[in-house]
Amino acid sequence: MVSAADFSQQDFDYIIIGGGTTGLALASILSTNANVRIGVIEAGLRKDDEMILIPGKGSSLDPEYDWNFVTKPQLFAQNREMPIPRGKVLGGSSALNYMAFCRGSELEHNDWEKLGIKGWNWDIISDAIKSAEAWSPPTRHAKAHHADNVANNHGRYGYVKTTAYSYYYDLVLPFFETMNKLGVVTNQSEASGDIIGIWTYTASIDPQTNTRSYSTNAYYDRVSNRPNIVVLTGAQASKVLFRQTSSSDLQATAVEYHQGGRIYKVPVRREVIISTGALQTPQLLELSGIGNPDLLRRLNIPVKIDLPGVGENFQDHPRVSMGAELKGSHETADDLNSEIFAQQRLEQYRLSRTGMLSSTLSTLVFIPSSSFIPPDKMRSMLSTLDEALKLPQIQNSPWKKWYEVQRAWLENDGIAQLEVVFFPSYTHAGCANNKAKHYTISVFLQHAWSRGHVHVTSSSVLDSPEIDPETLNSLGNIDMVMLLEALKYVFKVMETGALGDLTSEIIEPKPSWSDEQLMNYIRSDVVSGFHPIGTASMLPRSANGVVDNELKVYGTTNLRVADASIFPIHLGTHPQATLYGLAHKAAEIIQASEKASEKAKL
Repeated sequence: MVSAADFSQQDFDYIIIGGGTTGLALASILSTNANVRIGVIEAGLRKDDEMILIPGKGSSLDPEYDWNFVTKPQLFAQNREMPIPRGKVLGGSSALNYMAFCRGSELEHNDWEKLGIKGWNWDIISDAIKSAEAWSPPTRHAKAHHADNVANNHGRYGYVKTTAYSYYYDLVLPFFETMNKLGVVTNQSEASGDIIGIWTYTASIDPQTNTRSYSTNAYYDRVSNRPNIVVLTGAQASKVLFRQTSSSDLQATAVEYHQGGRIYKVPVRREVIISTGALQTPQLLELSGIGNPDLLRRLNIPVKIDLPGVGENFQDHPRVSMGAELKGSHETADDLNSEIFAQQRLEQYRLSRTGMLSSTLSTLVFIPSSSFIPPDKMRSMLSTLDEALKLPQIQNSPWKKWYEVQRAWLENDGIAQLEVVFFPSYTHAGCANNKAKHYTISVFLQHAWSRGHVHVTSSSVLDSPEIDPETLNSLGNIDMVMLLEALKYVFKVMETGALGDLTSEIIEPKPSWSDEQLMNYIRSDVVSGFHPIGTASMLPRSANGVVDNELKVYGTTNLRVADASIFPIHLGTHPQATLYGLAHKAAEIIQASEKASEKAKL
């Protein structure tokens, strides 16, 4: 770690803006070449404390760890602002997340090619993720809870330590039994590229210490003693500086950054890679003069590159939660509300690395639309959607192929449209029984049709961007229709089989409510699923793309983006594993470019 002033005086071949999940991993991989020097600029600080390392500890929304971003008021969701936690520490959101290390589906990745993208199919992404992963087989106890034990689908010799959790709540197996009774199969290895079913997820956890494995301790700590990688923390990049080249494309020559009220500038010899995530990458591009010229001129930002796709195509996994009270005695995360219990569990973890705090939630369900939407509702929904897709603004949209792929996925039983997540806790007002235990089931739309934006609000990086996911504002009102059917499906889950036998009362919403009441509940409860993507999409420039197949920003010779903002269409999964895979794929692209450049000099 260095001072902001010392950093500015150094010579770097590569500067990576953002020391988060992908950026810090990418920097560490590039540093394996001793002949290049890498500089990383990270706004957060390094914090290897229990809030990060203990799986069952949560640090989201704590301003010491989190950017505390909120959306603008959402018109279709009762004008509510919604938080979207993002890690403001070295390691980024990999230091805060639920540690799910799971892939997307083979079908989804292969369909990226239909959007005009080459070189990012399932085989390529899967291999990249395996390069990132250092998987260990699950314990006997974890295998009894259906943990993935198919070694061929995992990487064994990578960086991020993964395995299944060693602790499981007693509600997990009844939940499996209920989902099986409803026709949802137990998936023994979601890492295969088929994620449909109910499964126990592999987590980014070190099985030796039962602590979080994240980009800081998994990647950076391996290389931090190398003289060719330098990380500056507590400094925020404010713009990329360019010079004109003979080809009319711009060449990045330096990065400007702020620390302690002062502005610094550091030069770069080869490339700048932005890795600040789907909420801040478009902000940094726009502050650098890359984006929609009308927006930039309004804010007196000099226009460098006309690229109207910057900040557009924002997608997320909208989430709605439902709560129930349990019969009998169960150990749930509700117990942690007791200071005495919480302290006992913390002491247990510190002494033996076991118990409730050694785990987060563990069980996920991914199902296609046919599993939760009745056939008559499906026909009606698709009919309404297809009429909306005929509108001129859709037919003439640069994202027309995106709509075509998303529409086809609705009728593909290999594509997950809904994630159902079981949380062993729930808090509700008016609970008369202070000994009662609860659970929550949350539903997440995996391929929402609402598409929003993220844009700068001023010419200063210190002002948060405007984040507008356009929640529930979708063609044919399809997002609302799907969430309504998802709630009705979860009522069945709560009333069926082993879980139904353990459920004392469904608290909110109620199965007796009308469709209108349920839709009002959705409007009042829907929030971000914390998986923002798409705001610097890898698409053809004619389709409002921002980066090409090699992650290079259109109109530049040496500026790339490597984070979730490049995903052109959402994946039905948690994105962490794919983002580590992105780091390895980006490193491969950059190293190939480096070799080609060296060869050209011969």
